[in-house]
Amino acid sequence: MKAIFRRLRILEESQTPRRNAQGLTPVDVLRQRICRRQAKETGRPYEELARESEMESRAFWESYDGERSLAGILRSRYQRRAVTDPAQIENKKQ
Repeated sequence: MKAIFRRLRILEESQTPRRNAQGLTPVDVLRQRICRRQAKETGRPYEELARESEMESRAFWESYDGERSLAGILRSRYQRRAVTDPAQIENKKQ
C-alpha cells in the first residue's frame, strides 16, 4: 500500500500546475504576453483582450469532448478553425 500511495503522491505532484512567484501558471503568463502584444499592435485595451481570451478559452473547454492529449487538443483547434474560417474554405475550392 505504501508503494501505491507514494506513486499516487508523485503523480499528483507532477500533474499540478506549476506557478511562478506571482501565482500564475505558464498558460496565464503566455495569455498575458499574447494579449499585451495584440493590444500594442491594435490599439485596443489590454483588459478587453484579456477578458476575450479568457472567455474563448472557457468556451473551448466547455464544448471540447475529445482527447485530453496535446495532439488531440491541437487537432481539434485546427479542425474547428478550418470549418469556421471562410478564407480557408475559399482557398480549398481553388
